This record gives sequence, C-alpha cells and structure tokens, in this order.
Amino acid sequence: MKKASIIASLLSLTIIVSGCSVSKESTAEKKEIKKGFKVKHLHGVSYAKDEKIYLATHEGMLATDSDGGKWILKGNSDFDFMGFSVMSDGTMMTSGHPGNDSNLPNPLGVMVSMDNGEEWKSKSLLGKVDFHILTSNFNNPKIVYGINQMDSGNYKAGIYKSGDGGKEWKMIDSAGLPQDLHQIYSLISLPDDENALIAGTDMGVFRSTDGGKTWSTADQKRLITAINVLPDTKELISYSVTNNEAGIMISKDQGNTWEGIGNDLRQDAVAYFGMNPKNSNDIVISTFENTVMTSKDRGETWKKIMDKGVIQ
Repeated sequence: MKKASIIASLLSLTIIVSGCSVSKESTAEKKEIKKGFKVKHLHGVSYAKDEKIYLATHEGMLATDSDGGKWILKGNSDFDFMGFSVMSDGTMMTSGHPGNDSNLPNPLGVMVSMDNGEEWKSKSLLGKVDFHILTSNFNNPKIVYGINQMDSGNYKAGIYKSGDGGKEWKMIDSAGLPQDLHQIYSLISLPDDENALIAGTDMGVFRSTDGGKTWSTADQKRLITAINVLPDTKELISYSVTNNEAGIMISKDQGNTWEGIGNDLRQDAVAYFGMNPKNSNDIVISTFENTVMTSKDRGETWKKIMDKGVIQ
C-alpha cells in the first residue's frame, strides 16, 4: 500500500511519545505565545463554537484565531492532552496525563470543559484510564466511544462506550478488529446511526453496525488516518491513502466511496481534523509531523500556521 510504511513509522513515533510528562517550562497561566514557539507533540486539533482553533498538545492547550494570528496558552491546566475531541454540543473532552502544575492522579481519565478550555473538570475514570482516541456521535453527543489501547488496572485494553456523555462507561465485547489496538488510527460513529462505526487501521477500513460488537473488513486497500463530520451536510471527511492516490477525501454515502479534494501530504499524513461548527468551509488539520494547516474554502487552498511544531 502506498505510504503505509511511512505512516506506520509515524504512528510508532506517536505511540512512543504519547505517555511523556509535561516539561518544566510549561505553565497553566494564560499568556500570549510568540511566533517561533515550538510544540513538541500535537494530540488533537479542533474548532470550537467561538470559531477559534484549539490545539491539544504535550505542553497544554493552545488557542488561535482562524488565520493563526495571535496565539495563547489557554486554560487552567498544563495537561498532556490525549484523546482530545470537541463534541457537537460544544463540550470539550479529553484524556491524558496531568502536568507539573497539577496534583491530579495519573492518568486523567475523562476530563471535560464547558467554556472552551478555560477550566477542566473530571467527568469519570480519574486515575484509571487514558483514552488515546475519543469520539462522540454528531447527532447524539451523549454517545461517546473511547479506545483504551493498553491494560490499566482493572480496565482492559478495548473499546469502551458511554451513553451519558462520558460519566459511565462499559467495555464492548468486540470481535474482528486488529488485536493490537495501537493499529487503529481513527474511529467515528456515523451521524445518522450511533451504532454504525468506521475504524481506520493499518490493516484497512473496518465497519461495525452493532455498536462495535462485531467488525468486518470494508476496504483492505484503504488507509484512513483521520476522519470527521462536515457539520452542515453530515458528510464525512478523511485523510485517505490507497495504492493509487492519497489526500483529503469526502464521502457522501457514509464512507462507502470517497472523492478526493487534494492536499496529498507526501511524506506526512493528517492525524486530526477540526471543523468550524458554524461554517464547514473552515477546516483545520494537524499532521503526524506536527504541521497545522487551515482552509477557508473547504479544502481547495491551504495556509500553514504551524510547521513541524513551530508557530509561523
């Protein structure tokens, strides 16, 4: 498969660094970040309802306006954010590790913010689980799926589901996915059916129609490294790699077929998508090499606002 070995090595790098603690230079104070500041690791990117861009990083949360002009270190926590997601109702949700300025136990379990990252509060599983992937259903954000990639005490590696916005969780008795859950790049619950799931793995695309209990191979020749929902149309957007092409693609039929819109990143790939909830023309992506790009025209043209971790 084209690029498979490159992206596999990038994923391995991501796994190796994902458990690091926050550096001593980090601070929980809100302050402006100057151009040239370098982020070590990006673990998520999203727009929020204030139409600003938020980056979940190893150093805490960064926020900027849509053109990448002014940057600030946001909020009251220097977390090492993992599994970062903004739900369709505007709630921010994350997992990960506490920073030097925090007295919380490690891992963080599930944390939520109702004010665009100003303050984070524990929702569940504090000190018990570190979800590296969190995704909620677009039409019903109370339905949340999380992937725990490694055993953690009584919480075994597997896919977990919450029906109340992340307060209570049950592990899904799942069959059909790769045994090593580190091989999963992306997961989404389809907007019109909370029990229909798509998982992008390095063994191809897998699909479930029963809430993750059973999985079947949907496309062995396609690698989906990142996937999200276009808010206005409920269409899917992904970074997709096949033997013949690679780039950002749109699906109008719930992921059965994909149409490319460009932006083949060559030696890199999209790790996370963020969509402006008020305007689907506004897209932000972050890559495995910590590059962040924005588009104002639904992916036709792109502006780089962070290059390999360095603010431009």
